[in-house]
Amino acid sequence: MRIRAHAFKRWRGSLVGAMLTAWTLALPILGAAQPVDGYVRARGVHVAQRPGATLVAVTVVIPVGSLHDPEGAPGTARFLAEIIAHSVRRRTDADPSRLDLRVERGWTAFTLLSTGDAWTRSWVALESAMFRRPLEDVAREEVRTRLLARFAFEEGIPAHEFQRELHRILVGTGHPWNRDPRAMRSTIDAVDSSVLEEFRARHYVAELAVAAVVGPVAEQAAHEALFPVGQDARGAIVPGGDPAWTEGDRLVLEREVTNAWIGVFFPSPLDQRRTLLEFLAFQLQDELNSLPPDPGLYSATVHIEDTPRGPVLVAQAAVVPEASGRWEERILRAMERLGENDDALFRWRRRRFRSASLLREAEPEATALRMALDLVREGRARSLPKEIPEIDAYELTDAVGSLANPRILLMGPDLPTP
Repeated sequence: MRIRAHAFKRWRGSLVGAMLTAWTLALPILGAAQPVDGYVRARGVHVAQRPGATLVAVTVVIPVGSLHDPEGAPGTARFLAEIIAHSVRRRTDADPSRLDLRVERGWTAFTLLSTGDAWTRSWVALESAMFRRPLEDVAREEVRTRLLARFAFEEGIPAHEFQRELHRILVGTGHPWNRDPRAMRSTIDAVDSSVLEEFRARHYVAELAVAAVVGPVAEQAAHEALFPVGQDARGAIVPGGDPAWTEGDRLVLEREVTNAWIGVFFPSPLDQRRTLLEFLAFQLQDELNSLPPDPGLYSATVHIEDTPRGPVLVAQAAVVPEASGRWEERILRAMERLGENDDALFRWRRRRFRSASLLREAEPEATALRMALDLVREGRARSLPKEIPEIDAYELTDAVGSLANPRILLMGPDLPTP
């Protein structure tokens, strides 16, 4: 019997980008596959051993996303990935395993979570579905039905319009990166198997994928099981350079809705250290979600958006309309304060960031996804326990100062601050 997601969490006791695109970055080969002790070690595969653990997580990142969708068929990448995932779940229904899927603008990630004695069996099902076995007609039609039903429910949601406008601001109108990873009804309704198979043959190449394995697995066993994944994987050169833009802007979209959505976007230099940016995002989110909670706030999040023009720190808030002006100002002031570091306060915040990172990565599937994306972005898997203590207050202040002028998006009634 397959252990479902909610039961799986209880059973194990605890219980997720960056893009690989030749038209934006020069992409060197990470390195030729190296023979080690009689087996071939792929440079595009990273193994993090956890000898005392009971679960194994394997994440495979395919360098394809919605920006690669064929002209006139938006959503092809999402539809294909959903069919593959559905087929794998059907075939591993009797295994103690779970498969998670993320389709983004520049990449697609399959994360398999399984017990130590069953992971290779589940991996064979995933690998063959991604790279070798023909797509199943039954899986295609079941996924089509499910996605079309979801579109009917989600149609006209204002938050989706806000997200579309947000990404237009980040890279400009008409850029293929703006294609929505959630797919389109017209494509899901009409695309046939021949289009999907052709798309898979072009983009799903095992040797060019990257993967991370986390759990009680010997390195040799992991490389042998995953071969030939990662043999010719490519990692991005991150050139130094200016942020995505230098001129700030403010766009107001007046809509007759009951909420207001605010986005403030801070572009960072291309060569900024990822761990430092994540620390900055963590602190900004902390500032925006302080206690006691603001009565005008529904939610506030901060994340890093890896655009073709470089990383952008994205702060978003959903608020009551009369609080929109106040919250726009609050986000801007919060970022300014992060550049004014008291040493004791900085050390406390760094400890909290380290604790939150370790807690999140206690889940092997979270670690596997992060490490696989590190391979895509930097050609190496970061060691967060080592890198976080190396951040100092001066470096954080410099990072805040290196951010260019923000762009601001407000959707909803543009009301004055009371």
